[in-house]
Amino acid sequence: MPVDTVIFSGEGPHADAWHALAETSAAVANLVGDRGQVAIVTTVDQLATALDGARLLVVNASADRTTPIAEDEEFGRVLDDFLAGGGSLLALHSATIAFPQLATWRSTVGAAWDRGRTLHPPIGSTLIRRTDVEHPITTGLGDFEVYDERYTDLELLDGVDVDTLYVHDEGGATHPLVWARTVGSSRVVYDALGHDPRSYESPGHVELLRRIVTWLRHES
Repeated sequence: MPVDTVIFSGEGPHADAWHALAETSAAVANLVGDRGQVAIVTTVDQLATALDGARLLVVNASADRTTPIAEDEEFGRVLDDFLAGGGSLLALHSATIAFPQLATWRSTVGAAWDRGRTLHPPIGSTLIRRTDVEHPITTGLGDFEVYDERYTDLELLDGVDVDTLYVHDEGGATHPLVWARTVGSSRVVYDALGHDPRSYESPGHVELLRRIVTWLRHES
């Protein structure tokens, strides 16, 4: 059975001390397809080969650094080639911290973690609200509860149009958590949830994730 989905699960310079990326990558792999259809890779040099023939790249990575490294540029080249070929992207949670200063990554996802401004309230159970945006991902879905971090005040890039699907309220303001967009013939989703495996114990988040993957694979 050919690999349909590749999960880039960050290690080393593409990880941090606060996210158990191997655990959340395994949880996502179990939810989005048969094991034979999903490959997990942990280094950038594995990525181009792994993506050959795949339809979806999931990035579950981070970075405990503020300066770029050579591997970031290589990731950017692989990503650009994959999207140019019509592949789709799902960026999860701390992916907005990954590949610092990589312009192609920031512009594709549509946001980045702004050190000094972006934060999250203490992890816990919280309500995630659906917006009134009509989108195939959220047709028939509603609000849901999840045990997770809620990223707040991400740096949203000017000029990047997105469909905001889910939000949360913090500090008297509403903050986007899940959005979708198209880049040429490719589809992109950012899901700011998924700090640890408890996030994927939420039936609402699980259903949302499955809907996201269906849309990204052009199955709806």
